[in-house]
Amino acid sequence: MKMKSVVIRTNDIQKSVAFYEKVLGFSFETMISAAPGKQIAFLLDKESCAKIELLHNENSTAVPSNCVSLTFEVEQIGEAEKFLTENKVRIISSPRTIKNGKKIMTAVDPNGVELDFIEE
Repeated sequence: MKMKSVVIRTNDIQKSVAFYEKVLGFSFETMISAAPGKQIAFLLDKESCAKIELLHNENSTAVPSNCVSLTFEVEQIGEAEKFLTENKVRIISSPRTIKNGKKIMTAVDPNGVELDFIEE
């Protein structure tokens, strides 16, 4: 078994696509209309081959944000913090050192999805 993708529900699909493309470097692949009022955007991280599906349903008002988080490996946590700050990404937990000397920082995307950045 292998994971195919992560699905993130969003109230603003265009804002979410722009965030994942411009801030996190994902490549937009395609967008489909899965049903009336339901759109799915597919994005790919070419370096890791990880895939994200952004799902927007006009008939749904609630978007659960605490049911998923994404983790990204970075070379230098300080540079990642600077980049996120410059791109007006809200950091909810500043860089800190955890066990084995790893450094971690947590931010959120436009939907409130937690994004962990780890320097190994």
